[in-house]
Amino acid sequence: MALKADIYLDRIDILKYLSKKTCESSCGFPSCAEWLQAVKEGKAQIAQCRGISPHFVYALEAVISLENILPRVEITQHPVPGILGLHEINEASPESPVLVTGNALATQDVLMAVLSTTAAPFHLLFIDCHGHTVDMAMIYETFTPEKLLESIEKNDLPGRIKHRELILPGATSPLKDKMKARTGWDIRIGPYCAGELPLFMGEFWSPPPSRR
Repeated sequence: MALKADIYLDRIDILKYLSKKTCESSCGFPSCAEWLQAVKEGKAQIAQCRGISPHFVYALEAVISLENILPRVEITQHPVPGILGLHEINEASPESPVLVTGNALATQDVLMAVLSTTAAPFHLLFIDCHGHTVDMAMIYETFTPEKLLESIEKNDLPGRIKHRELILPGATSPLKDKMKARTGWDIRIGPYCAGELPLFMGEFWSPPPSRR
């Protein structure tokens, strides 16, 4: 039986998105941590917290239910490349955010599963990492400032995107300054696990029409 790959769900830190300033102590629990644990165990409802917005409620629901929607990713002996280039999700416009990641098929499958939980528009830029997942691409140095610049130019991002910000996976944080210097684009480092994106994007992570 093939081994299941680590997609870093344990790195999702939900508590950092729960602001104590908005806490109204209305959930009936002495701390956010205890309330969150009760929610995960099915002993409390997200709606019990009156200090968070409807969009955040939905984002948190999406993150907590990730294990039910994410594909099983198995460890492979060799990289398995997916697609390359710039792609639009949910009728993205030139103003929509740009998510950047590598071209590992497993990475793309996980990202698309997460994006299936929102109606928010995104551009996805898949750069050529020889099929490595982002964590392995950092080790083998296949996710580089040069590769990012090459993809920006090849896909004419300056002509297709009106802003100048790219959101990169958390694993690439050591290269943030080099990426910005090499490409001239602002670099925003996203979460290590793609499953954290609903919380990371905040109010932007709008639910599909069926959930509104």
